[in-house]
Amino acid sequence: MQPWFVRENKWRAARYGMEAIIIQNAAGDERLVTDDTQDLLARLEPVADRLGCLPELFGVQTIISGGASYQRQLAVAARNDGSLKAVVASLVAELRDGVAPPA
Repeated sequence: MQPWFVRENKWRAARYGMEAIIIQNAAGDERLVTDDTQDLLARLEPVADRLGCLPELFGVQTIISGGASYQRQLAVAARNDGSLKAVVASLVAELRDGVAPPA
């Protein structure tokens, strides 16, 4: 791909996060980053199985389906009238329990 496409994808990922639409190839075809990641996970599954790291690979799927941390934080804030204390409490619970609740 052209170097400016790569830079553009980096900007889009930083700006739009999991909702980013990224450039796929030199022709400029675009796709939602989570859809592209789903396909990549499917391609990597046999390799992860051989390496014995399927749970780690499936952790990426958990992020896609349950939301990234920033998405969960925004959801908590929305449910709690923008309360930063509620967001921090949610983060503390996630870190303590090792489990991220759904967004």
